[in-house]
Amino acid sequence: MAKSVERTDIDGLVQRARVEAEALSQLYELYYERIFRFCVHRLFSKETAEDVTSAVFLKVASGIRSFGGRTERDFRNWLYAIAANQANAYIRKSSRRQRLLAQAVMSMRATAANSADYSVEPDWPMLYAAILKLKPEHQTIITLRFFENLKFEQIAEILDAREATVRVTLHRILKKLRKYLQASFEGEA
Repeated sequence: MAKSVERTDIDGLVQRARVEAEALSQLYELYYERIFRFCVHRLFSKETAEDVTSAVFLKVASGIRSFGGRTERDFRNWLYAIAANQANAYIRKSSRRQRLLAQAVMSMRATAANSADYSVEPDWPMLYAAILKLKPEHQTIITLRFFENLKFEQIAEILDAREATVRVTLHRILKKLRKYLQASFEGEA
């Protein structure tokens, strides 16, 4: 019962945010950490994620009056869609992606030289390097599913796609990721 009251309160907050700065500020407080975390996982850099998160909330502030949703769920989906678009735009506009990949590969090689045992701890630089080889849209799906722990239904709403499409796409993405990782491991052996 408390959960439905809480959701109703947030739904009201979403509706009031169109005209009240205080309500928008409360939504910012509720969602800042989630969106920041999403951006960190997408961009692999806290500093960059801070900038992109700021851009996300500036976009929200400028577009809240024309936002058509009425519920917390609508707002959350809209917010994640803006965050995904801002992260993708950042990646497209900068050469940061190539530098991150080069750093990840160098770090991966240093880790491999120090330890040949990959079963103890995931080789995060290798994983990030493999993720960076994916299309930005696929990186978004991976981030939403595995770093943000969103359900397929939520991801589908954020991406404005069918749930079945997201599931099939994720399956194909994971196959590609496995292929990239196998190639990396074989190259190090």
